[in-house]
Amino acid sequence: MSKTSIQNRKLRLIEQVINLEDDKILQQFEELVDVLLHNPTFKKLTKEELISRALQSEKDIENGDYYSLDEVKKISENW
Repeated sequence: MSKTSIQNRKLRLIEQVINLEDDKILQQFEELVDVLLHNPTFKKLTKEELISRALQSEKDIENGDYYSLDEVKKISENW
């Protein structure tokens, strides 16, 4: 891939982040970038970690802390 193409992609990404108004998405983006830049290889999760994540997901769903498919589609229209 050419340097120009990479630079253009970076600029588009920067523009999208600048225009981002949803704090949840921004937080997830920050976490993803942090993980990828500081820990480029993903570690294998233990059984306990997987169970803990599943239980947390269930709590999030019970508390309404999630986006519906329609909400995600609307959010992605602004990207």
